This record gives sequence, C-alpha cells and structure tokens, in this order.
Amino acid sequence: MDVIGAVARVNTLSEDTLVRWVDTLISGRSSQDDGLSGALPLGRRFSATWLFLYLGSLLLYYLFASLDYVLVFVIFKKSTVGSKYRANWREIWREIRMSTWSLAVMSLLTTPIELLVQLGYTRVYDDPREYGLVYFALSPLLFLVFSDTLIYFIHRGLHHRLVYRYLHKPHHSFIDTTPFSAFAFHPLDGFAQGFPYQLFVLVFPFHSLLHLISLGVVGLWTINIHDRVTLEVPGVNGAAHHRIHHTTFRSNYGQYFTFWDRVFKTHKDPKQWRSVKLREEEVYGTAAGKGYLQRVNDDSH
Repeated sequence: MDVIGAVARVNTLSEDTLVRWVDTLISGRSSQDDGLSGALPLGRRFSATWLFLYLGSLLLYYLFASLDYVLVFVIFKKSTVGSKYRANWREIWREIRMSTWSLAVMSLLTTPIELLVQLGYTRVYDDPREYGLVYFALSPLLFLVFSDTLIYFIHRGLHHRLVYRYLHKPHHSFIDTTPFSAFAFHPLDGFAQGFPYQLFVLVFPFHSLLHLISLGVVGLWTINIHDRVTLEVPGVNGAAHHRIHHTTFRSNYGQYFTFWDRVFKTHKDPKQWRSVKLREEEVYGTAAGKGYLQRVNDDSH
C-alpha cells in the first residue's frame, strides 16, 4: 500500500486536481457542469479516486520493478545475483499477475481512507510551520518507527498457523523472489501490512510532501528487499534478511529494522542461514494447506 499512498499524496499536492480530472474522464462532465459549486458527489469521488490510485500504483510498480530487474538481474547480474542466474519467466509472470490483481483490490480498500484525507478528516497538513520545523524534520523518522513497529506484529500475526494458509501463503509461494513480487500478496494481506502507513496520518500530523517522499522511499524499499541485493547495514532488515524470511518463513518479520526481531528472538542472520531452505510443510505441517506450489529456481545460485 506504500505505492498507493504515494499516488494519493500526489493528488493532495495537486490540490485534488488529478482526481477531478479522472472524474471528468469517467463521467464526461465536471462538478461545475452539474452546478455543484466545485464539490464532487461522494460516489463519483470514490470511483475517480479508486481508478486514480490503481492506475497510478500500477505505473509506479511496472516502472520501478522493471528498472530494478534490468539493473540487478540483467546489467549487473554477475556482481549481484551471479552469472548462473536464469530467469524463471513462469514465476515472474505469476508475480506480475498477482501484483496487478492485488493492487486493484488494495486500491479499493484504501479509497475510503483516502476520501478522509481529501475531505479534511486526517492530520495531513500543507504548511511546514504549522507544527514547527523541528517536528517537520523529525516526523519521517517517527513515521518509520511507527510503521516498522506495527508491521512487525501484523506480519508476525500473518504467519500464525491459523492465519497463514488463508492470507500470507500466496506471497510465500515465491522463494527466489524478484522485484516483481514486491506487491504479489493476497489483497487483504497487503492491505493489512500497509494499513500502518494510512493509520499514521489519522494519529499524527504529517506534511503532505513528506508523506509523499516517505511512501515513495518505502515503495522503493519494498521492491529492493525482494531483489536479493543488500547493503548489509547493521540494524537494517535488508534484502538478505528478507530472503531468509522467504526461505525459512518464521523469521525476520521487520520492515526496515531488525530491532523487534532481536527483541523477540525471531532474527536470523543471513550469513548463517543463507544456505538453508525449509519447505513450507516442515514449518507449518498440515496448517500450510495446499496449492501455490513452492517453485524454486535452483539455477539462480
């Protein structure tokens, strides 16, 4: 939901011009034409917002996932994933199809929250001085800490034996991930993990431009942690950590940091676990359910 939120903030910065433009394309008329003094009917606003969020998030997903794939898996393949890597196009297309479908539903689920932003019921603001420049400068850090904390517990909950097979299993059907798997979730799974990004602006003031930048960075981060390339920054839950999460299932739940994983002893060091690949049924037994076969591209190592 990070790319969806980023698209939404672009509309905020346009002062609602983009959603109104989409509404005009859909309906063939503007609110002024209907004598509504500039106000959009709620139904039309909902439809235009959903379409804007979906198409915008698709554009960002296709653009940046493709760019990341070309850089990591094609141009710099030898120094990143290794010269033996061979693309598993069957799985890549499955990643793309699932992401495309999930973004449609996640955009739909996000639209009511975005309507609250558009109608002034959240704490998104425009003047950097409104809450002071110190808060303005520190709010992105607060956003990262807040979202990382909530996502750790949400993500861990999605791995519970009673929940995993119904929601989180589709995403874990991708073992040797590529950037195209970044948003390949069951829609309810993706919405749940992205909800903290929207909840933040219901609780804390956040400048619209900083929210856009923060969500844009988070979107790129989500793509990066699925491309298998990591900078190995201490305390950061990078691509190497997330790869271990996909190969061992119940570890490295954090979104950006390893703090909560270390606190609750769910951290696995990529250097020690990089050669381990557990099968889903080894971890969950019959609770893993059936379907979504684990297809592993062994030529990629």
